[in-house]
Order: sequence, then C-alpha cells, then structure tokens
Amino acid sequence: MIAYLCIKEFYLKRRFKIKHKGLLDEDRKRIYIVIESIIYILIILCIFSMANSESVTPALMFLLFCAIFIARGFEEWKEDRQSKAYYHEWLLAATIAILYITSLIMN
Repeated sequence: MIAYLCIKEFYLKRRFKIKHKGLLDEDRKRIYIVIESIIYILIILCIFSMANSESVTPALMFLLFCAIFIARGFEEWKEDRQSKAYYHEWLLAATIAILYITSLIMN
C-alpha cells in the first residue's frame, strides 16, 4: 500500500499532472456514468446481502471495486489519452488485486 501511495502521489500525479474525476463531473459521457453507477449499486446490494447472509464472498466485492477502476481507466484511455490519467486508475485496480491475492496467500 505504501508503494502504491508513493507511485501515485510522487510519480503519476506530479509527473503527468493527473486530476481525479468524480462520478458526476460535467465532462464525463453519460454511458460511463451509468456503468459506474450500476457497479456502485451492485456494491451496495452486495453489502446488504453480506449483512443478511454469508452467501456473498469478499471476492465479489474486490472484483466490483476493481471493475470501477478498470472502467474509469478505460474511459480515460478512450476519451483523453494525452492526460495519462488511466495509469492512475489501472494502478489502483492492480493494487487492489495484489492486496486480495496477498490476503489469499496469507490465509
């Protein structure tokens, strides 16, 4: 996690001058907002399912969070390649995947 923060803050944000976009920023296309909103709704449904029963695994939560950052990275790559902001999103998805795999190995 420390490596992720160092790479994100000191390399990506300062070198490429990456700015984070919010869910409802004006310059985002509607299709990307809809896709991300659907993923957030699925995350909320999973949280409620996990509270009521043990049928939802944590792996699904990790996949959904990775899907958010991969979708954002794809959006940045498709719409604004010059800003290189997709590096930031894909780094975050890779970090989440590495943390999940590490937690599986430790158990």
